[in-house]
This record gives sequence, C-alpha cells and structure tokens, in this order.
Amino acid sequence: MDPESELLSDAPVRLGRPGAPPEPRLRSTRSGWWWVLALGLLVACAIALVDAHSRDRESAAVGRCERDLQVATWYTQGSLGLLTNYLRPAPTSDGRVQQLHLADLMSERAGSVLPRVQRAARTCRGLAVHPWHFSIVARQSAASAYSAALVTLVQLVAAQGHVSFSDDQTLQRLGDAVGLNSG
Repeated sequence: MDPESELLSDAPVRLGRPGAPPEPRLRSTRSGWWWVLALGLLVACAIALVDAHSRDRESAAVGRCERDLQVATWYTQGSLGLLTNYLRPAPTSDGRVQQLHLADLMSERAGSVLPRVQRAARTCRGLAVHPWHFSIVARQSAASAYSAALVTLVQLVAAQGHVSFSDDQTLQRLGDAVGLNSG
C-alpha cells in the first residue's frame, strides 16, 4: 500500500486514553422540536376532526328543526289560513246573511294545531350549537325566533279567534329569514 493513501488529513486527532471515561456526547436539540411539532400537528388535526363532526351534527339538528317548523307552518296555514278563504256565509230563511262566529271556528282549529307548533318550537329551542359555528347559529336563531312568533300567534288565535294569521308581517319576515316562505 502506498503510504500517502493512508494519510487522512493533516489535522491532529485526539485519541482517548485507555481507561479514561468517554466524553459525553452532545445530543442535538433539533430532534426534540420535531417531536413537539409533530405532536402539536396531531392534536390540531384531532381537534379539527372533532369540530367537523360536531358541526355536521349541529347542522343536521337545525335542519330537522327547520323541517319541523315547515310542517307545522303548512299544517297551521292549511287549518287556519284556508278557513278564512273558503268559508262562505249561508243565507237565513229571511234572506239575511247568517252570522258566522269565525272567531269560534278559528279558535277550535288553532287549539288543534297548537300542540304540533309547540312541539316544533321545543325542538328548535332545545338545540345546542357551538358559538363559533356562525352560520349554524344564525340559522338556529332565525328558526327559534320564527317558532316563538308562530307559537305566540297560534296561542292568540286559539284564545281569541283572531283572524290576522296570514297578514302578520312580522311572522312573514321571520318565515322569510328561515326560508319557509320562499316556495
């Protein structure tokens, strides 16, 4: 062998003494940061996944609330709104128009509709939505406001026979916000 090929470099090398303890090896601190970063990323992904599942459940619950309100609204409009449109007074024997007690007719029908409306309102009131799910909170708030107004109006009709069900502008505006009056 050539003596030049055995020469590695001109730098002096310090050899350990036989019997002396070895020098402590310094660990790189970079490997510790990678574990912390990976653990943080894993926790963030888990939180995002749980939040997405929570958002899906909340959205489905608000959708059920909106469907219940829609059915209750259709049922109420069918029972009360159509009564005022198709009710025709019958003439009496002396040619005069028979007195109708529309308030009594409306009151009876409103009393039969009221439990369905109250059940839909309880469904909407019982929802729990995380405040950072802004669009779901807005939908739930609109549905709760509409259900409260509908319950109040049907209770009023059931108690007094008030006929202004289809002309209530506040109820119409709240129904538009929920999306019940669009079709």
